[in-house]
Amino acid sequence: MIDPAFDTNFDPDTCNFDWQGLATVESNLPNELRYWLTLPTSLTQALKRRADDFSVEVLEQRQICLALPIDGFHDQQAPCPMFSRKVLLKQGDTPWVAAHTLIPLSSLAGGLNQLTQLANKPLGELLFATPGARKDHLQVCTTGQGWGRRARYHLHHQPLLVSEFFLPELILYEHKRLTLLHQTHST
Repeated sequence: MIDPAFDTNFDPDTCNFDWQGLATVESNLPNELRYWLTLPTSLTQALKRRADDFSVEVLEQRQICLALPIDGFHDQQAPCPMFSRKVLLKQGDTPWVAAHTLIPLSSLAGGLNQLTQLANKPLGELLFATPGARKDHLQVCTTGQGWGRRARYHLHHQPLLVSEFFLPELILYEHKRLTLLHQTHST
């Protein structure tokens, strides 16, 4: 089941989630999600290592206008025109992660226009393959269905915000995997 906050009629980044700095809450993260929430490298690559049938399903790509300020875009003026891309990262037919990318239109004009042409290619592969790309402003939150994380990326000196919401199916998979590993090491 997809988190209702990720319905394509909503913008999950403007929901009233209590986003916290990762460093502030890192010691309180659930074991089955600690790896995913603190992963400093590509989420796409990590999912591909776990999934034998990884795919990206594009739910929506469109221009939106945000009326609320978003933490991470300190210079945002309300309303702020953004390019919004919502996708599911899947194992077979099972959604594991709902991801949302927000790119200020000024960033598109500043050299990030290729991000509007990704189709079903994962954004993470492009981000982590681009020299000089950097990641900061790491945050986590809880939702009605689980946990989310977000980070601001700077690509060609232009900001974009990527939020990833870990869905119950991935949490269940990780719980089973960790339980099996624990049982194997205990015997």
